[in-house]
Amino acid sequence: MDDIHHLFSSGEFAGKYKPGCEEYDCFFKQIEKLSHESCLLLIGWEEPIKLAQLKSKKIPIPILQLTGLDLTSATEILKDYGLTEIEKWERLIHHYQGNPLWLKSVATQIQEFGENLIELLPDDAILLPEDLKDTLQQQSDRLSETEKQILELLVMKNKPISLAQLLETTEISPSDLLNTLQSLCRRSLIEKQENLYSVPSVLREYYIESD
Repeated sequence: MDDIHHLFSSGEFAGKYKPGCEEYDCFFKQIEKLSHESCLLLIGWEEPIKLAQLKSKKIPIPILQLTGLDLTSATEILKDYGLTEIEKWERLIHHYQGNPLWLKSVATQIQEFGENLIELLPDDAILLPEDLKDTLQQQSDRLSETEKQILELLVMKNKPISLAQLLETTEISPSDLLNTLQSLCRRSLIEKQENLYSVPSVLREYYIESD
């Protein structure tokens, strides 16, 4: 089942079903409980909340959150677009976190302007082609108001911020703040390292431009 995020409501926390789609929850529960030899693969930007709760149980339901490609694989994408002479390819891949969709988008733009475009830009420059903006906008449109508030707060910070700092900075209740951070992490819109939260550089640039 591809694009299962279409089962979930926009303007709500990640994984909350749209009205009329709640029966899918019953279906997924049956897949979990019944004895069968089938294999069900769910693909999407969000996972059902109930499915996320199964991570702590000893049941054969693996949940894989895809990360970016390694340098070798990401470089192959740039080569496919004829970008073989970029001296700063490693920096480019790092900026776009090895995300194949993002890399293809920016590689198309670089291809049209010429490879020397990267050499002309500052080291910290982030390119946001229109098709990439459209994709990020679709993800942004799904956020709840609380998620937008916290994301905006994180974007304003130039460095990772701790949970303690967030609790001191925002007027959102601790319970709502934790739910919000959990939802944003599940959407892969923020990063968590130890107890510090930050926004990836591409998303940060997008939200800064959007303001």
